[in-house]
Amino acid sequence: MVSRENRIIGGFVIAALVLGFGSTALADVPSVVPLAIFLIVGVIMPMIVTNYLDSSGAV
Repeated sequence: MVSRENRIIGGFVIAALVLGFGSTALADVPSVVPLAIFLIVGVIMPMIVTNYLDSSGAV
């Protein structure tokens, strides 16, 4: 069984990949933009969401 934390992280990582690669394919952006998207959406946001859910006691 997959834990809640793994599902959250997996969802955000998939979203980060889609947004990061989509930003380079659809717009002419500097290479810093996809890197920022990967870090913010793929690393920081899952930590914030899991910490919030852990502190609020949500199931």
